[in-house]
Amino acid sequence: MSSQKAVQLSLGGARCLSTGLARLAAASQGVAPVASQGAAQTPIFGASASVIASGIRAQAASPMSLHKQAVLSSSAAQERTMSVLAASKMVGAGCATIALAGVGAGLGVMFGSLINGAARNPNIAKQLVGYALLGFALTESIALFSLLVVFLILFA
Repeated sequence: MSSQKAVQLSLGGARCLSTGLARLAAASQGVAPVASQGAAQTPIFGASASVIASGIRAQAASPMSLHKQAVLSSSAAQERTMSVLAASKMVGAGCATIALAGVGAGLGVMFGSLINGAARNPNIAKQLVGYALLGFALTESIALFSLLVVFLILFA
């Protein structure tokens, strides 16, 4: 492959990238993106050329509007990022809270097994109570650990 073809390929890739970035920027601003091929510009989503041209003229009229748009778009992007982070924190805390439901089910199963074992063999009821208390303590430690994870996710 010659170096001239490599340069042409890289320029073509850069054109595709800049077109994609322009479409992304237009979509985030609520303007219909325009496919630019040479000098002809045609709207992609059916927006009229006069609407797009008036938007271009308004931007060209005041250079400060570009700075304002950049500030507004960066603050909007920051708000979106913060809302995504808050939502992911809530989802993570909700998933960690599910462990508390598992602990509750485990305590119920252990207490039921204690009653069942004491009813079947009353001679070892005292020994079963000791084992049950150890099981309750271990299960509650898991509950406290999952609660710790929830608070770390939410507030750390």
